[in-house]
Amino acid sequence: MIEEKGYGKINLALHIVGQRHDGYHEIDTVFQTIGLYDTITIEEADDVELTCSVSSLPCDKTNLAYKAYAALLPYRKGPAGVHIHIEKRIPIAAGLAGGSTDCAAVLRGLNRIWGLQLSQDELCRIGATLGADVPFCIRGGTMRGHGIGEILRPLPGLPAWDVIVVHPHAAVHTGKAYALFDTGKHMPHIDVDAVERAICHRDFEGLVAAMGNTFESLVIPGMPILQSCRRLLRKVGLTPFMAGSGPTMFALVPPQAQVRSLFDRLCQEAKDVDMYMSTLVMGGV
Repeated sequence: MIEEKGYGKINLALHIVGQRHDGYHEIDTVFQTIGLYDTITIEEADDVELTCSVSSLPCDKTNLAYKAYAALLPYRKGPAGVHIHIEKRIPIAAGLAGGSTDCAAVLRGLNRIWGLQLSQDELCRIGATLGADVPFCIRGGTMRGHGIGEILRPLPGLPAWDVIVVHPHAAVHTGKAYALFDTGKHMPHIDVDAVERAICHRDFEGLVAAMGNTFESLVIPGMPILQSCRRLLRKVGLTPFMAGSGPTMFALVPPQAQVRSLFDRLCQEAKDVDMYMSTLVMGGV
Protein backbone atom coordinates (compact mmCIF):
# COMPACT_ATOMS: atom_id res chain seq x y z
CA MET A 1 0.00 0.00 0.00
CA ILE A 2 1.20 3.50 -0.79
CA GLU A 3 -0.01 6.90 0.32
CA GLU A 4 -0.14 10.22 -1.51
CA LYS A 5 -1.20 13.63 -0.23
CA GLY A 6 -3.40 15.71 -2.50
CA TYR A 7 -2.80 19.33 -1.52
CA GLY A 8 -5.33 22.09 -2.16
CA LYS A 9 -4.60 25.30 -4.01
CA ILE A 10 -5.53 28.95 -3.95
CA ASN A 11 -5.10 31.57 -6.67
CA LEU A 12 -2.91 34.51 -5.69
CA ALA A 13 -4.11 36.10 -8.92
CA LEU A 14 -6.69 35.07 -11.49
CA HIS A 15 -7.28 37.22 -14.55
CA ILE A 16 -9.75 36.01 -17.17
CA VAL A 17 -8.24 37.11 -20.48
CA GLY A 18 -11.18 36.18 -22.70
CA GLN A 19 -13.10 33.41 -24.39
CA ARG A 20 -11.32 31.14 -26.87
CA HIS A 21 -12.63 29.78 -30.16
CA ASP A 22 -13.10 26.35 -28.57
CA GLY A 23 -15.45 27.75 -25.93
CA TYR A 24 -12.92 27.60 -23.08
CA HIS A 25 -11.52 30.73 -21.47
CA GLU A 26 -7.93 31.93 -21.52
CA ILE A 27 -6.67 32.84 -18.06
CA ASP A 28 -3.55 34.33 -16.50
CA THR A 29 -3.21 33.06 -12.97
CA VAL A 30 -0.82 32.36 -10.11
CA PHE A 31 -1.45 29.03 -8.43
CA GLN A 32 -0.28 28.44 -4.87
CA THR A 33 -0.30 25.16 -2.95
CA ILE A 34 -1.64 25.26 0.61
CA GLY A 35 -1.18 22.75 3.40
CA LEU A 36 -4.81 21.59 3.47
CA TYR A 37 -4.77 18.12 1.90
CA ASP A 38 -6.66 14.91 1.18
CA THR A 39 -4.96 11.59 1.81
CA ILE A 40 -5.14 9.02 -0.98
CA THR A 41 -4.15 5.43 -0.30
CA ILE A 42 -3.68 2.87 -3.07
CA GLU A 43 -3.23 -0.86 -2.66
CA GLU A 44 -3.30 -3.70 -5.12
CA ALA A 45 -6.51 -5.73 -5.21
CA ASP A 46 -8.36 -8.29 -7.30
CA ASP A 47 -10.57 -5.63 -8.90
CA VAL A 48 -10.76 -1.84 -9.09
CA GLU A 49 -12.59 -0.07 -6.28
CA LEU A 50 -12.78 3.60 -5.36
CA THR A 51 -13.98 4.62 -1.90
CA CYS A 52 -14.19 7.92 -0.05
CA SER A 53 -14.66 9.07 3.52
CA VAL A 54 -17.42 11.44 2.37
CA SER A 55 -20.52 9.51 1.34
CA SER A 56 -21.91 12.33 -0.79
CA LEU A 57 -18.96 12.17 -3.20
CA PRO A 58 -19.69 9.81 -6.14
CA CYS A 59 -17.13 7.02 -6.37
CA ASP A 60 -18.00 5.97 -9.89
CA LYS A 61 -16.47 6.60 -13.31
CA THR A 62 -17.40 10.30 -13.11
CA ASN A 63 -14.93 10.85 -10.28
CA LEU A 64 -11.65 12.40 -11.45
CA ALA A 65 -9.73 9.92 -9.31
CA TYR A 66 -11.33 7.05 -11.27
CA LYS A 67 -10.60 8.87 -14.54
CA ALA A 68 -6.95 9.03 -13.49
CA TYR A 69 -6.97 5.24 -13.05
CA ALA A 70 -8.58 4.78 -16.48
CA ALA A 71 -6.05 7.14 -18.09
CA LEU A 72 -3.10 5.07 -16.85
CA LEU A 73 -4.57 1.67 -17.70
CA PRO A 74 -3.03 1.65 -21.23
CA TYR A 75 0.43 1.97 -19.63
CA ARG A 76 -0.08 -0.99 -17.27
CA LYS A 77 1.14 -4.42 -18.30
CA GLY A 78 -0.21 -7.00 -15.89
CA PRO A 79 -2.93 -7.09 -13.21
CA ALA A 80 -4.60 -3.69 -12.81
CA GLY A 81 -6.81 -4.28 -9.76
CA VAL A 82 -6.45 -1.59 -7.07
CA HIS A 83 -8.35 -0.20 -4.13
CA ILE A 84 -8.14 3.60 -4.06
CA HIS A 85 -9.40 5.37 -0.95
CA ILE A 86 -9.78 9.13 -0.57
CA GLU A 87 -9.76 10.57 2.92
CA LYS A 88 -11.32 13.98 2.33
CA ARG A 89 -10.28 17.12 4.20
CA ILE A 90 -10.55 19.62 1.37
CA PRO A 91 -14.16 20.75 1.05
CA ILE A 92 -15.95 19.61 -2.10
CA ALA A 93 -16.70 22.06 -4.95
CA ALA A 94 -14.88 24.82 -3.11
CA GLY A 95 -12.53 26.29 -5.72
CA LEU A 96 -9.59 24.65 -3.92
CA ALA A 97 -8.99 21.98 -6.62
CA GLY A 98 -10.07 19.12 -4.36
CA GLY A 99 -11.10 16.88 -7.25
CA SER A 100 -8.09 17.82 -9.36
CA THR A 101 -5.61 17.21 -6.57
CA ASP A 102 -7.12 13.77 -5.83
CA CYS A 103 -6.77 13.02 -9.55
CA ALA A 104 -3.14 14.14 -9.48
CA ALA A 105 -2.43 12.05 -6.39
CA VAL A 106 -3.85 8.93 -8.07
CA LEU A 107 -1.71 9.56 -11.16
CA ARG A 108 1.40 9.90 -8.99
CA GLY A 109 0.46 6.95 -6.82
CA LEU A 110 -0.32 4.52 -9.64
CA ASN A 111 2.87 5.59 -11.38
CA ARG A 112 4.71 4.45 -8.25
CA ILE A 113 2.83 1.28 -7.34
CA TRP A 114 2.76 0.02 -10.94
CA GLY A 115 6.38 1.02 -11.60
CA LEU A 116 5.42 2.85 -14.80
CA GLN A 117 8.39 5.25 -14.56
CA LEU A 118 6.44 8.03 -16.27
CA SER A 119 8.12 11.42 -15.91
CA GLN A 120 6.39 14.34 -14.23
CA ASP A 121 6.02 15.96 -17.65
CA GLU A 122 4.31 12.83 -18.97
CA LEU A 123 1.97 12.72 -15.98
CA CYS A 124 1.12 16.38 -16.56
CA ARG A 125 0.39 15.70 -20.21
CA ILE A 126 -2.01 12.92 -19.21
CA GLY A 127 -3.47 15.03 -16.39
CA ALA A 128 -4.21 17.93 -18.75
CA THR A 129 -6.65 15.68 -20.63
CA LEU A 130 -8.58 15.17 -17.37
CA GLY A 131 -8.76 18.69 -15.95
CA ALA A 132 -7.17 22.12 -16.34
CA ASP A 133 -5.90 22.24 -12.73
CA VAL A 134 -4.50 18.70 -12.69
CA PRO A 135 -1.02 19.55 -14.11
CA PHE A 136 -0.50 22.16 -11.41
CA CYS A 137 -1.70 19.75 -8.72
CA ILE A 138 0.84 17.20 -9.95
CA ARG A 139 3.68 19.72 -9.61
CA GLY A 140 2.57 22.03 -6.78
CA GLY A 141 4.36 25.02 -5.28
CA THR A 142 3.97 28.50 -6.75
CA MET A 143 3.37 28.70 -10.49
CA ARG A 144 2.07 31.08 -13.10
CA GLY A 145 -0.54 29.50 -15.33
CA HIS A 146 -1.68 30.41 -18.83
CA GLY A 147 -3.98 28.83 -21.40
CA ILE A 148 -6.83 27.26 -19.44
CA GLY A 149 -4.36 26.87 -16.58
CA GLU A 150 -2.38 23.94 -17.96
CA ILE A 151 0.60 25.96 -19.29
CA LEU A 152 2.80 26.40 -16.23
CA ARG A 153 5.92 28.34 -15.32
CA PRO A 154 7.50 27.89 -11.87
CA LEU A 155 7.90 30.95 -9.64
CA PRO A 156 10.12 31.32 -6.57
CA GLY A 157 8.61 29.61 -3.56
CA LEU A 158 7.05 31.78 -0.86
CA PRO A 159 7.64 31.42 2.87
CA ALA A 160 5.19 29.27 4.82
CA TRP A 161 2.93 32.25 5.49
CA ASP A 162 -0.29 31.44 7.30
CA VAL A 163 -3.56 31.44 5.41
CA ILE A 164 -7.09 31.31 6.79
CA VAL A 165 -9.66 29.61 4.58
CA VAL A 166 -13.41 30.21 4.91
CA HIS A 167 -15.72 27.82 3.08
CA PRO A 168 -19.39 28.84 3.11
CA HIS A 169 -22.18 26.32 2.68
CA ALA A 170 -22.91 27.48 -0.86
CA ALA A 171 -22.21 26.41 -4.41
CA VAL A 172 -20.85 28.24 -7.45
CA HIS A 173 -21.27 26.79 -10.92
CA THR A 174 -18.05 27.62 -12.77
CA GLY A 175 -19.73 27.55 -16.17
CA LYS A 176 -22.32 30.08 -15.06
CA ALA A 177 -19.58 32.28 -13.59
CA TYR A 178 -17.76 32.29 -16.93
CA ALA A 179 -21.06 33.05 -18.67
CA LEU A 180 -21.34 36.17 -16.51
CA PHE A 181 -17.92 37.21 -17.76
CA ASP A 182 -18.99 36.72 -21.37
CA THR A 183 -21.97 39.04 -20.93
CA GLY A 184 -20.27 41.55 -18.62
CA LYS A 185 -18.44 44.75 -19.38
CA HIS A 186 -15.61 46.74 -17.81
CA MET A 187 -14.11 43.87 -15.85
CA PRO A 188 -11.45 45.01 -13.36
CA HIS A 189 -7.90 44.42 -14.51
CA ILE A 190 -5.82 42.05 -12.39
CA ASP A 191 -2.13 42.94 -12.57
CA VAL A 192 -0.65 39.45 -12.53
CA ASP A 193 2.80 40.82 -13.36
CA ALA A 194 2.71 42.87 -10.14
CA VAL A 195 1.78 39.74 -8.20
CA GLU A 196 4.73 37.89 -9.73
CA ARG A 197 7.12 40.74 -8.84
CA ALA A 198 5.93 40.71 -5.24
CA ILE A 199 6.43 36.94 -5.09
CA CYS A 200 9.97 37.25 -6.44
CA HIS A 201 10.77 39.82 -3.72
CA ARG A 202 8.85 37.96 -1.00
CA ASP A 203 7.04 41.23 -0.43
CA PHE A 204 4.00 40.34 1.69
CA GLU A 205 2.37 43.78 1.65
CA GLY A 206 3.06 44.26 -2.05
CA LEU A 207 1.62 40.83 -2.80
CA VAL A 208 -1.62 41.41 -0.91
CA ALA A 209 -1.99 44.83 -2.53
CA ALA A 210 -1.63 43.37 -6.03
CA MET A 211 -3.71 40.19 -5.61
CA GLY A 212 -7.10 39.88 -7.25
CA ASN A 213 -9.54 37.57 -9.00
CA THR A 214 -11.83 38.45 -11.92
CA PHE A 215 -14.45 36.04 -10.59
CA GLU A 216 -14.94 38.17 -7.46
CA SER A 217 -16.68 40.95 -9.38
CA LEU A 218 -18.88 38.36 -11.13
CA VAL A 219 -19.83 36.02 -8.30
CA ILE A 220 -19.79 37.92 -5.00
CA PRO A 221 -22.45 40.58 -5.82
CA GLY A 222 -25.08 37.87 -6.30
CA MET A 223 -24.18 35.85 -3.19
CA PRO A 224 -24.87 37.52 0.19
CA ILE A 225 -23.08 34.74 2.07
CA LEU A 226 -19.84 35.57 0.24
CA GLN A 227 -20.31 39.22 1.07
CA SER A 228 -20.65 38.17 4.72
CA CYS A 229 -17.47 36.09 4.51
CA ARG A 230 -15.62 39.05 3.07
CA ARG A 231 -16.85 41.34 5.85
CA LEU A 232 -15.91 38.73 8.45
CA LEU A 233 -12.29 38.58 7.29
CA ARG A 234 -12.05 42.34 6.97
CA LYS A 235 -13.39 42.76 10.50
CA VAL A 236 -10.25 41.15 11.92
CA GLY A 237 -7.98 43.22 9.68
CA LEU A 238 -7.38 40.70 6.90
CA THR A 239 -7.72 41.19 3.14
CA PRO A 240 -10.07 38.56 1.65
CA PHE A 241 -9.87 36.96 -1.77
CA MET A 242 -11.78 34.23 -3.54
CA ALA A 243 -10.22 30.89 -4.49
CA GLY A 244 -10.85 30.05 -8.14
CA SER A 245 -14.48 30.60 -9.04
CA GLY A 246 -15.45 30.24 -5.39
CA PRO A 247 -17.21 29.99 -3.13
CA THR A 248 -14.24 29.67 -0.79
CA MET A 249 -12.69 32.87 0.55
CA PHE A 250 -9.20 33.10 2.00
CA ALA A 251 -6.81 35.61 3.47
CA LEU A 252 -3.05 35.63 3.92
CA VAL A 253 -2.07 36.41 7.50
CA PRO A 254 0.71 38.99 8.02
CA PRO A 255 3.86 37.31 9.37
CA GLN A 256 3.79 39.39 12.55
CA ALA A 257 0.14 38.59 13.36
CA GLN A 258 -1.04 36.00 15.88
CA VAL A 259 -2.81 33.59 13.55
CA ARG A 260 -4.34 31.44 16.28
CA SER A 261 -5.92 34.46 17.95
CA LEU A 262 -7.35 35.66 14.64
CA PHE A 263 -8.63 32.21 13.81
CA ASP A 264 -10.34 31.81 17.18
CA ARG A 265 -12.04 35.20 16.80
CA LEU A 266 -13.30 34.25 13.36
CA CYS A 267 -14.60 30.90 14.58
CA GLN A 268 -16.58 32.64 17.33
CA GLU A 269 -18.31 34.95 14.86
CA ALA A 270 -18.64 32.73 11.79
CA LYS A 271 -21.99 31.20 10.89
CA ASP A 272 -22.80 28.64 8.19
CA VAL A 273 -19.15 28.35 7.20
CA ASP A 274 -16.29 25.91 7.72
CA MET A 275 -13.00 27.41 8.87
CA TYR A 276 -9.50 26.12 8.14
CA MET A 277 -6.10 27.34 9.25
CA SER A 278 -3.26 26.39 6.90
CA THR A 279 0.01 27.62 5.43
CA LEU A 280 1.47 28.19 1.99
CA VAL A 281 3.52 25.20 0.80
CA MET A 282 6.87 25.96 -0.81
CA GLY A 283 8.16 23.79 -3.64
CA GLY A 284 6.65 20.76 -5.32
CA VAL A 285 4.40 18.18 -3.73
